[in-house]
Amino acid sequence: MSSEQLNYWVPVILPRLFLIVFSAIILSRIVVARRRQLFIRRIPGLTAVDEAVGRATEMGRPITFSLGLGGLDIVTLQALAIAIHVVRMAIRFGNRVILTMADSTMYAVADEAVREAYTAEGRPESYQVDDVRFLSDRQFAYASSMVGIINRERVASNFMFGTFFAESLILAEAGNQVGAIQVAGTPTVTQIPFFIAACDYTIIGDEYYAGTAFLTREPVLLGSLVGQDYCKMILLGSVVLGLLFASGWHAGTGQPVLSDALHLQSSPVKMGTGPDGKPILSPPQQVEKWFKEGSK
Repeated sequence: MSSEQLNYWVPVILPRLFLIVFSAIILSRIVVARRRQLFIRRIPGLTAVDEAVGRATEMGRPITFSLGLGGLDIVTLQALAIAIHVVRMAIRFGNRVILTMADSTMYAVADEAVREAYTAEGRPESYQVDDVRFLSDRQFAYASSMVGIINRERVASNFMFGTFFAESLILAEAGNQVGAIQVAGTPTVTQIPFFIAACDYTIIGDEYYAGTAFLTREPVLLGSLVGQDYCKMILLGSVVLGLLFASGWHAGTGQPVLSDALHLQSSPVKMGTGPDGKPILSPPQQVEKWFKEGSK
């Protein structure tokens, strides 16, 4: 294959080929998920949702759920999807969830979602407007308000999902002081150590985005999640094959291409002569000359 053909295939054809293959894999997994349940490994933090809601109901104390400081983005929407699952479970047990956020736009979305959850569970009259609260768009004002709610309500369970920063340990420690079961999840890697230290369960990495599929078992989400795992395995295999190809072997000779390249680099190269008539050395030859001169 010529260099012109290679320059066309690598940036133009290969990405489109991968896109077609990955799309086909994900769509096929969605079709399979509609026919039978696909396996997803157990995620301890999400399986503890039943325990946390049940414990709060037995103690007769409410549940708090913080959506963090994020706005209307994918991280906060994922947190809201998990919050709605917790809300619907609390409705069935006859408990209440206090949902808080730091973004006014997110407040409107969350309020409507919680109303729909109560209606879907057949108890629209049980909805309380005060259960969905916009506290403040200032980081530590939000943290102070949330700490006040946790202590006044003496919550039995505290969920924290979304984007968090320096207030993460403040919120987690407040829940710890009242003896609440705490489940936290965030893609903000700098805050994960604080949640691990102060919470009972912590959702990290891809587990955060797999939460909705794990909890709801909805075929589209489930099939997409499993299909993406297959795509990741294909990408990993492509990387391994690329490494083997880059440092690979001549067919039938067993000699690595990389060793040939190093051999050519260290072998004498004709670079011509300079104005003074002396030969121009290649970079490897120049380095070798410096070492020889330095050792004398």
